Amino acid sequence: MSPRFIALPIALIVAQLVAVAPGFCAATAEAKPKTALPFRVDHAAPLQAEEKPMEETERFTTLRIEFTGIAGDRVPGHVYLPKASAGRRPAVLVQHGIGDKKLAAYIVATCRKLAEGGVIALAIDAPNRGDRQVKDQPSPSFLNPAAVAAWFRQHCGDYSRALDYLAARADVDRERLGYIGFSWGAITGITFAAHDERVRAMASIGGGGNLVGYLALPAKPGEKPGASLDPADHIAHIAPRPLLLINSTRDQLVLPVFARALHQAAGVGSEVKWFETDHFFTGVDREAILQSVADYLKAKLEAPLRKRP
Repeated sequence: MSPRFIALPIALIVAQLVAVAPGFCAATAEAKPKTALPFRVDHAAPLQAEEKPMEETERFTTLRIEFTGIAGDRVPGHVYLPKASAGRRPAVLVQHGIGDKKLAAYIVATCRKLAEGGVIALAIDAPNRGDRQVKDQPSPSFLNPAAVAAWFRQHCGDYSRALDYLAARADVDRERLGYIGFSWGAITGITFAAHDERVRAMASIGGGGNLVGYLALPAKPGEKPGASLDPADHIAHIAPRPLLLINSTRDQLVLPVFARALHQAAGVGSEVKWFETDHFFTGVDREAILQSVADYLKAKLEAPLRKRP
């Protein structure tokens, strides 16, 4: 697995939060009232999905797919289809960290483990990552809160479109959709899942709270703050859906204090696991951890359905 396991330049964000906007850090412990949807969705917009075969193994088939994202651009992805399973199957969106792409080793490994267990897996490139990388167009600077907030919302909108794509597939059980996010994919994914009840179960690996509260800062002096995107302000609304939170005791990017803030804000149904390692899961059995995550999603998604709240 790549040493960029779940790389995220959180150290820069932490410095900005402490020095610039401590007042915009999310509170912990008490769930806040559910706010209006903090990102745009468009379930009616045509997906214009395309797919073509990519890889064939004894246990699953991989397709390269594309669909139209929330901003109107094309979102490329890989979908892993189990061979041994008939009928409609659970499906999981697996999302990479901020510096990676759908072909990151840990993303491919997670998707393969899900597919080998009979669960359909989808990995997409985040905006301006992987096949969506635009030449000479850098990602927004974390010193520009308004630009990063828009980028964050685009991530969430694309996750919604990815679930639209999965729900439209004839081999997917649309009542059994899940989400696995790594690092930035966990931070953005928690805020997304809190507002999309189609996500029946979720795993967050290397996520944290009280990290992106500064994105609510007004773009110009005198303007009102925007809606918080920080996952600590939203995570409680995932309850009572199953939620697995995995963090590292020696994480040098998403510091344990930020992980604990997220854990404390989570609602009923969440499970916490700590590993004695760093942000990159150095020196531990990464494959075993990924297998445990795949097994968790499979078990939760194949359990008898509970009525939505």
